[in-house]
Amino acid sequence: MTAIRRLITTVLATVGTVAGLLVTATLAVAAPAPVNDGNAFTGPVPQGPATAPSTTIVNSGSPWWTFVLVAAAAVAVTLLVIRAVSRMHRHAATAQLAH
Repeated sequence: MTAIRRLITTVLATVGTVAGLLVTATLAVAAPAPVNDGNAFTGPVPQGPATAPSTTIVNSGSPWWTFVLVAAAAVAVTLLVIRAVSRMHRHAATAQLAH
């Protein structure tokens, strides 16, 4: 019964953590820039020299799914550590009873 409670607690904590991370990632997604409907310039816009246009790459950060992958890996590692510790604890208790 104790093992079932621990398992249920671990699963619920994991699901809650993943859900929280997904909500956070959803809220953190960059929104597009607002459209300027009015005329922001009061005078004529100065034109630059007639040269070939340059390419500008704008990187606003990692995509949201990167955070989800990192969170999933963290959950997997946490579950593996919990499993390993419980096995060692169970093995130590069994070895103690055998002596």
